Amino acid sequence: MKLVGTAEVVQGAKTQGYLQVGSDTDGTPFRIPVLVVAGAKPGPTVWVHGCIHGEEYGGAASIIRLVQELDPQHLAGTLVGVPVTNLPSFKAHSRISPLDGANLNRIFPGNPEGTYSFRLAHALLEAMATTADWVLDFHSGGIGAEVPFYAIYDDNGSLASRRAAWLAERIGVDTLWRSAGDFRGTVTAQAAARGIPAVTVECGGGNVTVEHEEQFKATIRNALHALDMLPGTAPVQPQYRIVTDGAFMFTGHGGLFVPACPVGAVLKKGDLIGRVINLYGEVVEEMVNPVEEAWIAATGHRYWPTEPGQLIAEALPVQGRRQASDFPG
Repeated sequence: MKLVGTAEVVQGAKTQGYLQVGSDTDGTPFRIPVLVVAGAKPGPTVWVHGCIHGEEYGGAASIIRLVQELDPQHLAGTLVGVPVTNLPSFKAHSRISPLDGANLNRIFPGNPEGTYSFRLAHALLEAMATTADWVLDFHSGGIGAEVPFYAIYDDNGSLASRRAAWLAERIGVDTLWRSAGDFRGTVTAQAAARGIPAVTVECGGGNVTVEHEEQFKATIRNALHALDMLPGTAPVQPQYRIVTDGAFMFTGHGGLFVPACPVGAVLKKGDLIGRVINLYGEVVEEMVNPVEEAWIAATGHRYWPTEPGQLIAEALPVQGRRQASDFPG
């Protein structure tokens, strides 16, 4: 009998269970919900999770809804959904953990003897390593920011990273962030290091709209199409915009942030991304694009309250365009 945590994998059925990782300060166990859809036919296992950052709810809701909609009789292989991976952060409506202040997506592969977040990172990665053939990692702009719909893969030159790039081209996005090594502590980087192709999907932020939910759900369905786990054809774009690790923009002053461009805009060097105004309405800071040609991957929401040192925008250099790749053997 195959298990994912306590959830049994039963051919042709949907099952539920949990991964238990540590306990809260009152001793209550942290039981991370696990949803399993095991197809009527054999095939690979896709693991999809949300809420690595606890305030990014869109992915969690979309995983739950997609599992409800999926018919295991039409599926070849297994879908494992973990809607909320970081329960303390989720309960606190926070990007970081209230238990130890850690950003979970910067500390993989974790440490089984570390503070809670490090233990959680270790347990999650071990569960993926023993379960998953492919990983989808869902993120958004969280409460205070918005991101466009795009995908990230870790480019370490390995077969796993080339396969991640291939899958990212087939989930419905037209922009790919080729991460070249500045984020070794992410779940996707560490999954790739274990030989598991992993793709991060970014979408939305703030209120979870119907459009955001449908985009997240479409990435799962499209991945299942691409991997011949569901009938149908995955979408392939004529070309993909390729961006790479770039400038994270932090405010120098407190106040209210006023974006000057939409997310997904392409700006020239020196173009205005947004302003910070104080509570008298005076402009106290202007945030400008620092690179030659940048794709704006995130901005704070309109009139979002800021403090000095707050991440408020991401400007990613545009490397060029490319067509879809063939499946790496």
